[in-house]
Amino acid sequence: MSLSEKLEVAVRDIENDFYIDDDFLIKASQYFEESMRAGLQAPEQDRAHMPMIPTYVTSLPTGKEKGLFLAADLGGTNFRVCSVDLKGDHTFDLKQSKFRIPLDLMKGDHADDLFRFLATKIAAFLDENHQDCRVKGSKPLKLGFTFSFPVDQTALNRGTLLRWTKSFDIPDTVGRDVVQLLQANLTVLEVNVDVVALANDTVGTLLSRSYANNPEYTHANTVIGLIFGTGTNGAYYESFDRIPKLKNKPEGAKGMVINTEWGSFDNELKILPNTLYDKIVDSETANKGYHMFEKRVSGLFLGEILRVALLDLFEKGLIFQELYKERGGSLPHRLITPWQLDSEVLSYIQIDDSTALKMSELILQNTLRLPTTADERVVIQRITRAISKRAAQLAAIPIATIIRETKDLYADDERDFEVGCDGSVIEFYPGFRDEIMKAFNVIDPLKGSRKKVHLKIAKDGSGVGAALIAATTD
Repeated sequence: MSLSEKLEVAVRDIENDFYIDDDFLIKASQYFEESMRAGLQAPEQDRAHMPMIPTYVTSLPTGKEKGLFLAADLGGTNFRVCSVDLKGDHTFDLKQSKFRIPLDLMKGDHADDLFRFLATKIAAFLDENHQDCRVKGSKPLKLGFTFSFPVDQTALNRGTLLRWTKSFDIPDTVGRDVVQLLQANLTVLEVNVDVVALANDTVGTLLSRSYANNPEYTHANTVIGLIFGTGTNGAYYESFDRIPKLKNKPEGAKGMVINTEWGSFDNELKILPNTLYDKIVDSETANKGYHMFEKRVSGLFLGEILRVALLDLFEKGLIFQELYKERGGSLPHRLITPWQLDSEVLSYIQIDDSTALKMSELILQNTLRLPTTADERVVIQRITRAISKRAAQLAAIPIATIIRETKDLYADDERDFEVGCDGSVIEFYPGFRDEIMKAFNVIDPLKGSRKKVHLKIAKDGSGVGAALIAATTD
């Protein structure tokens, strides 16, 4: 068998490994439902099901809320501070600043090092945008804190960290109240801000889209808020009678927003696909064996899956052999270093239809310092498309399942369902939403219904949503 024939066989094997059929989607949706129900009954610490964390947010915005509120968003490599001026007519004015978090604070020894940094950036934002709020004696601004990591939330403004995810690892923060940590550091710096609410980014996205959505014009109810970006998660409104583990139910409310933490779906790998490359990527992470769903669908991991696949083909002697010889027995440093291949690169390769995939050649050279042949670029594009299609198909599973499980709450309402979406992958990755909807239709959660489902981008969702939660506090 020639080298080109061996390469073709190897690439087909990879494509087959990442292939998902209709039967899998239906079974995975059923298992996701079981995991949801188990999570609504049992404590969050049980690894075998999704956390399904009560958020103590008991209503969705009407679009009529007014006032100036702050939001702080810690969810990845950046810290974002926003002020949101709610106009009361489904619109708002937004000011925001982003601050990159130093790597040594993401993997530090002491929680206060990180939270002191966050407090100083909130102070800097106020100095630049709202100096009047820094005057002594002025009324404290309410702040909603979007904290996109697993927490055990026991009240709207109380939540202890269960574990870090993504690239964070500060051991002494686990088990501590993150609201108190931020408030204490703001107080030390004499910043006139009250941290009144703890939110997850997907809860914020749900509320933000609910505020902006005017059902009189869209004829749709916002039922899910989700993130497909660096990480992934979703939130939705659940009725109290289906949350057995919630003992203290707020009076006057019928239900509560649930933060699913669906990145942890099927940590046991009972149904999720688990290729060689998935195993390698998991072994490289700080939270091995956790967030197994997230590691197959979110932007932080898609590029890494492609990188380890390419190295596997190289080690089998099928690609980059001439390059290896030309470099005197080495490959580009960025190719052999974990986490150097960004999912944004995959998005360009995904849709490249230029002659000999010249656009892909340029971006691989610029980002990885990786020269490629035309045949190698075809291989890279095929694997890229297999990885991204699987990710989008998997992404449809929680959306379809939650809509199927909650549609009865809206049985008396003829309006469609709307899903508020945030995150770079679902907003910008070419074809991602289309592939989600194809898989969604296979699962078909609305059998026999005339209602439709619309995926809508919730711009600045996590920040605006946190401000909206702050607006609801007394």
